[in-house]
Amino acid sequence: MKRIIWIAICFSALTSTAQTKKFQFKTGDEYGLPKKAEDLSFFGNDENGIVNLSLKKDALYFTRFNPKNLTQTGEKVIPIRDATRNMNSEIVIDFNPNYFWLRSDWDKDNQKEMLYATAVDVKNGKLGDINENIIETNKLAGDAMMTGWYSYKKVGKYNFNFDANRTKLLVSYRLAPTEKKDKKSFDKIGIHVFDRNLKKLWGSEFTMPYNEAVMDNTDFSIDAYGNAYLLAKVYNSDSRKEFDKATGNPAYHLEVFKFTKDNQQVIHTTVSLDQYFIREASLIENAQHDMVIACTYSKDPKTKNTEGIFLGLFNGNKVVDYKKGFYKFPISELVKFESRREKRKREKKDDYEIPNLRVTDVLVEKDGSVMIACEEQYTRTHYTSSFGANGMMSSGSSYTTYHYDDILATRVNAAGEIEWLKKIPKRQYGTRGRGTMSFKLISDETGYYFLYLDNIKNEKMEDDDTPAKHIDGAGGQVFVSKIDNKGNVTKELIFNTREEDIMIYPSEFVKINNKQFIGRAKLKKTLFQPLLITVN
Repeated sequence: MKRIIWIAICFSALTSTAQTKKFQFKTGDEYGLPKKAEDLSFFGNDENGIVNLSLKKDALYFTRFNPKNLTQTGEKVIPIRDATRNMNSEIVIDFNPNYFWLRSDWDKDNQKEMLYATAVDVKNGKLGDINENIIETNKLAGDAMMTGWYSYKKVGKYNFNFDANRTKLLVSYRLAPTEKKDKKSFDKIGIHVFDRNLKKLWGSEFTMPYNEAVMDNTDFSIDAYGNAYLLAKVYNSDSRKEFDKATGNPAYHLEVFKFTKDNQQVIHTTVSLDQYFIREASLIENAQHDMVIACTYSKDPKTKNTEGIFLGLFNGNKVVDYKKGFYKFPISELVKFESRREKRKREKKDDYEIPNLRVTDVLVEKDGSVMIACEEQYTRTHYTSSFGANGMMSSGSSYTTYHYDDILATRVNAAGEIEWLKKIPKRQYGTRGRGTMSFKLISDETGYYFLYLDNIKNEKMEDDDTPAKHIDGAGGQVFVSKIDNKGNVTKELIFNTREEDIMIYPSEFVKINNKQFIGRAKLKKTLFQPLLITVN
């Protein structure tokens, strides 16, 4: 059965030139996958077609669609004959029109880690003939994942980063420590840089200058010249104290490490924090190929709350404040869409800090401005009690709820001023992890579009209203909230999943072509449809 849904919603951006933006949703042919198949990625283009790649155990499911009308044009099951039970799918690399599937494996007999790259032929609907081992090294650090009773495998061994122009790929990893005690163990980091054809430009392994007791790796990045970077948190001592009781200042600092092709000596530079405590930090290349450090910060060492953002610039030799450096969130925007009680509480404390704020996106624009998007994310554990036959209370069970609440977006312009801070209100919660919650950020030259599921009651809201809850798995409406370059906010309902009885996962959409985003809608446990968003 084929079900095609076209929805075109037009709305005007609140600017002096009254620009119009159109979002178009289209779903195509239904397709099935086996139970517990892992969805790897949608990718492709207008010329060659669109592919969904999924994996179950040692077989790839290759489903191809016509990019014009999303009719299914091919389906293949491709066995991975040399895979072992330690194989992990790592990432699908989109260097349009070049696509690569990367998978890792562990050779237990020879104690070797391998990273394989296979070209994906979208036009002909098949994998390339070459299955290249692009990295081979010793045992890596990672996280243990259960695969059955008393069995597990290691995942999360590699990091993947792209430069601002998406012409180069950085693959980084941390070798498994040889010393059990952190005080005696020094991280050994692997750095490998590839071009758009996945040809290795250079690679090496570097020993860090601090032991594991004092150094935490925060974020990797790469620039257009193929230089690699690491942002790390370095404690003043191996006691790992967050603050100095004598001064009240942080007992740690941030450092930027630079790795280059022709130098085994790691260059590292300190980021000055003053009295501020860094909560989350990112490192990203700007249009001038400098590295921008974007952090959330607090003045309170005893919480994980957020007061504002810090921006720094690493120009190759040192880190300097980007314009004013520290930017405090204005209280006037933070009190919007809060209850009267919460609003009074916040207004009494001019230095109020936002709880549970997570940085999700950092965009460095061509004009030098920076936009940081954050979301309130947290979990809660709930305990239930039961009563025995004697009437006495006994211990019960527990369950966890996952919460994805308000979005906060702030833009610092090229002159170094906070141009705007805007709150997009929402209350999402569920019991199965992220699921249909959180959001997808889409940006273009006119502004920023936040795609998410929400309760229909939140379609029209005043500043004094509080958002109704959206429950993961209970349908919902697809909204787009736009913040234009001047900070004007508009909100539109563009798709009602309750009416169509399907599940949509906004945060899992991926960009194809220039202004198209594709994901999938779930109809049943093993039945799906491709869903294409076109931004005209």
